[in-house]
Amino acid sequence: MRHRIGHPSGSGGSSSSSDNRITQQKEEQQQHRRRGTRWVAFKIIFTICLVSLSLLTLVPLDRNVHVPLELRNITALIPPHLKSEEPFFGCGAEYFRSNLEWEQKTQQRTTCSSTLEVLSWLMDQVNSRNSTMMIAYGELIHLLREKALIRSDGTYYDDDFDTWVTPSSFETILKLEPYLWNNFGWSIRVFFRCSEGTKDKLGKHKTNIAVFAQILPVCGHKYQYNDLMAMEKAVAKYPAIEMYVLQSIGHEQEGILRENWQGDFFAEDWLLPAKPFPFDMPGFNKTLNLQVPAQSEKLLDCMYGNWHVYSTEHHDKGENCTSSIAKS
Repeated sequence: MRHRIGHPSGSGGSSSSSDNRITQQKEEQQQHRRRGTRWVAFKIIFTICLVSLSLLTLVPLDRNVHVPLELRNITALIPPHLKSEEPFFGCGAEYFRSNLEWEQKTQQRTTCSSTLEVLSWLMDQVNSRNSTMMIAYGELIHLLREKALIRSDGTYYDDDFDTWVTPSSFETILKLEPYLWNNFGWSIRVFFRCSEGTKDKLGKHKTNIAVFAQILPVCGHKYQYNDLMAMEKAVAKYPAIEMYVLQSIGHEQEGILRENWQGDFFAEDWLLPAKPFPFDMPGFNKTLNLQVPAQSEKLLDCMYGNWHVYSTEHHDKGENCTSSIAKS
């Protein structure tokens, strides 16, 4: 009897040991599964991060393309001793790309993105860098009056898109040209200030001071060799995005900005700091993260008078909007 009782007891010890091994094996299997699950989760997160980085707003600013000598040392900041000079409306332009590159891109039957697609991407770039690129002039009117940048049939109100930029923002945007070229089929041409004291067309020559630029598509644009010919309005499949540089004109007139292409003067607090203007436009598939001047309506009142009513007239070059007196 004791033997029988003792036998189950011995048998039970062997069973307990076997159970422990089984339990241990199960725990090891569970740990292995957990490690595998964590590894899979890590790979998924890593892949998402890579995709996000590839789509991300910020792209490198280094200029990985051969550019003309004139475009390697650009400044958009007019030196103090030249600020009192009258604006000369530029001494011709330089393209970022050679005529050969332009022709090759055209022959490849490049598909060019629309102006709104390029503007949307540019604004994401500008906003990510805390830079300034405000909707200006006619486009600012359409944005506030029509609540649109294109008509309901998809056509554009104007043959260009006007923006105001600071000198540092201007220089930053120029460095994005390689990405514009490779991903959108767009490029940039820059307009330069004339050398000091040369007011006649025959004697003037370019400095390295940029006063204006056009971001424009390859599609439908005829490359222009002649500097003065390039002064004409950009003609292409889509309207060019134009950048007008705003610069403080010095301590003697603190709080005043001058637009360096047309010579307009503005009260600084009417423009800066720029205000975010998220805009959902019918027919466009994403929010446009635009910027507008600090006091848009006051600015438009000064430049255009009653801008709420449609007019074919343009504002006067050299406009002085440095006080609260609006045009009648």
